[in-house]
Amino acid sequence: MKKNDRDLQANRQYHERVASRYDDIYSGARWEAWHELSWDALKPHIPADLRAPIVDLGCGTGRYGLRLAKSGYRVTFSDLAENMLEVARRKVLEQRLTERCSFLRADLMDLSAFPKEHFALALAQGDPLSFAAYPPKALKEIRRVLRPQGILVASVDQTYAALAHYAEKNDFEGLSRLLLHGEMEWLAHEHDERFTVHTFTVEGLRELLEQAGFEILDLFGKTVLPFKKLEPLFDRPEAVRHLLALERKLCRKPSAMGLASHLQFAARRR
Repeated sequence: MKKNDRDLQANRQYHERVASRYDDIYSGARWEAWHELSWDALKPHIPADLRAPIVDLGCGTGRYGLRLAKSGYRVTFSDLAENMLEVARRKVLEQRLTERCSFLRADLMDLSAFPKEHFALALAQGDPLSFAAYPPKALKEIRRVLRPQGILVASVDQTYAALAHYAEKNDFEGLSRLLLHGEMEWLAHEHDERFTVHTFTVEGLRELLEQAGFEILDLFGKTVLPFKKLEPLFDRPEAVRHLLALERKLCRKPSAMGLASHLQFAARRR
């Protein structure tokens, strides 16, 4: 089996397995703050016209697409893992939004099931671009299904965030792979669920998007502050407000973005 096929299989297998508890894994005050930052940066790029079609790629359990559907938009939910789509379907059914929502299992590397130049907005939150076997091809596919001037809002893993992990393990091979190729491994407990994760520096992401035919509208680190290490503070609402204010102040500073665990961007199809 080719490496890309193995990665695809492992990626799908992992996400099929964790789908039923995915929302629990990413729950709590720290993650609510994370999602608030993500949503606030997405809002300026939501179409004014409720008839504008939206696709949530790598939708997982449907957090962002569901919020848009509740606001009146027609949303297509797409994910590599059928179990993820099933959780999203259940939420849509519970909230009586079925008339506005459709579902399609697809890999970012092959969006041929979607019509050309159809969507006004594409979401790819939760790093599906980083999980794609070949991100340039995935971006080409996304660009194909976006309308001219359509917008992609997505997040990816940031390269330098993983430096400490490899340094602490004295893993020179892993460190070299990360810095030379931007690659690391998804460290699932089950070995057959480990797959390549593509990480990006700010400069590398800018270059990739421009080469793929996108104009960058927004780019920021998410999060620059070490939210995980600061987790005890998230039990205090006042501390959360201060942390979010600090994060918003820092996250778009070029000198700070290399501290972030992820990068989020909005880019317009040229």
